[in-house]
Amino acid sequence: MMLLEEMTWTEIESGFETSRIVILPVGATEEHGPHLPTFTDTIQALEVAKEVARRRSVFVAPPVHYGVCRSTRGFPGTISISPEALRTLVLDLLLAFHDSGFEGVLILTGHAGGQHLAALKEASEKAVAARDLRVSLVSDFDLIDTSEVETPGDGHAGEIETSRMLVIREDLVKGLPEKHFPPRPRYLIMRDVRHLMGNGVMGDPSKATKDKGKRFMEMSVLGVLEALEELESYPSP
Repeated sequence: MMLLEEMTWTEIESGFETSRIVILPVGATEEHGPHLPTFTDTIQALEVAKEVARRRSVFVAPPVHYGVCRSTRGFPGTISISPEALRTLVLDLLLAFHDSGFEGVLILTGHAGGQHLAALKEASEKAVAARDLRVSLVSDFDLIDTSEVETPGDGHAGEIETSRMLVIREDLVKGLPEKHFPPRPRYLIMRDVRHLMGNGVMGDPSKATKDKGKRFMEMSVLGVLEALEELESYPSP
């Protein structure tokens, strides 16, 4: 497994003989209910990337631990950055990967907020316009087959994420709270939604199990492997 942070430059150069593709995990530092740690989004993306690297020759970069967190702002532990900051950071990283010898980057984001994803997409578009670089953007949460999820509309810190954390870091899962779906206005733009969020859960963690977590993790791994096939085989313009 080629973990960039643990390798010397000579080892990385040797690794280029088998791959010039790197996975960049992107997460967030954000509340995840009363039962999950704030790095839940980050560690899910990182662990999927590591498992992919065990099955396929590909580099894994150190993760980006901060993202754009709008719905959970106001909670202790939610440390959000602006869309502009995320876009600038990721664009700089993409250009630096190219300048360091990489030919392709798969951004795997474990956080899926709308502004967060938009910033990542804009950074990717700017990078491919500026360099001869292939970039794929994959949202980890979107790789889960919802037909295998018991909770309709399950989301943040719910059945899916809690099940996965039972596999990744069971020692950090502090109970299985009851379901909670915060009421949110459909159209209204609000300055502060903290008073609507309750315990910070948007789903049903009480339905989480380790067996489900293993299945959800495998779905993500297979989805990333498929995205890598596309990244490596799609013809250059």
